[in-house]
Amino acid sequence: MVEKWLERELASGLMGLVALRLDGAPAADAITMTLDVWLVALSKGSKREEHVDTPRIRKGFQTLFSTCERWPAPAALIRAMPVLEQPLQITKQKRTDAQVQTGNAALDQLMATMKRRANPDAALKSDEQIEDSRKQAMKAVAQVQGQATQQTNMEQS
Repeated sequence: MVEKWLERELASGLMGLVALRLDGAPAADAITMTLDVWLVALSKGSKREEHVDTPRIRKGFQTLFSTCERWPAPAALIRAMPVLEQPLQITKQKRTDAQVQTGNAALDQLMATMKRRANPDAALKSDEQIEDSRKQAMKAVAQVQGQATQQTNMEQS
């Protein structure tokens, strides 16, 4: 059984095409059989949903109204309908503790390799050494900023 909303949308669209008086249009007394054929064509192969397909069918007919010079086949409507957009479905994979540990170990090894390649003569610093270097650098920056502020104050006086 064909759903009423689909029949209503196709009947409305076909009436629009009839009003255009296109070459190859079916006779007025054959339009109900034409509707039946179009219903079969649009029902075959996929489940139509009113809230999704009503606007698509209307837009498809609007495209046909503006582009057809001859009476179209149902396939022309199907091609003219906007593509049904599927939501992107990406699922986050759950990792086991073993996978997390293996992955972290592999990343640590990769980082160590990259550091050695970047500067093969330098010894690798520990996390504590890196943190000490960062603190020293921040202290030096604060000192330079303080000196710049003093100089600016002296110039303004």
